[in-house]
Amino acid sequence: MNNSGIIIILYAKEVRTIKHTLESIAKLAGVSRGTVSRVVNNQPGVNEDVRKKVEKIIEETGYRPNPQARVLAGGTTNNIGVIVFANNPHYLFHHLFYEVLQGIQSHSTFNEYDLLLFANRHGKDINYWKRIADVRKIDGLIIMGEYIREEYLRYYRKNDLPFVLVGKRNIDDLPLQCVTSDYRKGARDVTTHLIKQGRRDILFIRGIPNSYHEAEKLAGYKEALSEAGISFRPDYIVEGNAEREVANRHINELLKQHHVPFFDGIFAGNDLMAFGAIDALKEHGYAVPADVSIAGYDDIQQAATFNPPLTTVRQHKRELGSNASKLLVKLLKEKNKMSEETIIVDNELVIRDSSVVKKALGASSEG
Repeated sequence: MNNSGIIIILYAKEVRTIKHTLESIAKLAGVSRGTVSRVVNNQPGVNEDVRKKVEKIIEETGYRPNPQARVLAGGTTNNIGVIVFANNPHYLFHHLFYEVLQGIQSHSTFNEYDLLLFANRHGKDINYWKRIADVRKIDGLIIMGEYIREEYLRYYRKNDLPFVLVGKRNIDDLPLQCVTSDYRKGARDVTTHLIKQGRRDILFIRGIPNSYHEAEKLAGYKEALSEAGISFRPDYIVEGNAEREVANRHINELLKQHHVPFFDGIFAGNDLMAFGAIDALKEHGYAVPADVSIAGYDDIQQAATFNPPLTTVRQHKRELGSNASKLLVKLLKEKNKMSEETIIVDNELVIRDSSVVKKALGASSEG
């Protein structure tokens, strides 16, 4: 009540929100439910004027289709899945995967796709990889990691789930879409660099055996040796399993056996293995690069700040991710899942202190 004695009563008007369905949109548009479904799922067979009318009503009502219903109707989710089949369940701490994900995310967001990240559960749930295709919360899948099994890919293809691989695979009678670095050229360049530092007894620390990328790195390493007139020695291959600790253990064993290094250079198939080799040499009192020149592969963030800073081959990891997303979006739009395509992303040699041998007068040698 105010001072004039007049009572003011405020009436609250009840506001009801209408939850629209395919049926209610169809009724408003004067078309069938099936027509609305085809418009929502961007399917053919709808007159253009009718399509525009339905789309206008959808916009005005704010209708949002149920994602599960869209999938059941043969529509799309606007989700792209990413899974990493990695040896280490904490793979997201690895800068390689982290930066590739950034590239995937930047391109998928631009194309109005959301990302779903699937975790590789190893032995705890051995059929988890299969349910990714069965449940179908995604339109397509980007697959990374060292432990991608052929049965996974064949199952996804059989269940009509489009996918793209980050990293090349060759499987008989299964056309694949892949994005990969030029591993052979990168390995050839970095091995040639070590040779130009005067190194001739160069070990190659290999990552995951029987993988495409390690086979390509080995081929590039051999090519560089051949071009320099250096014979390839199989006993100069050291197994590192892509892990710092494994590489460290094996280099330690070699140093214990021979007391003095019989090698003067090391090319490690990834930066982590290069770190392990450097650790082992330091533990035995050897200097890098004065006694042994070392180079890695990947150029993860720690490479530039390691002691000494690591010479390595820089993979353009975000470009790998963005190209994988581009290839998958193209695959989803064209729906040509049987074509084979490989995008090769170039890399670059980054020369730092771990490999460069100083000349007598203090000038550095050719990089």
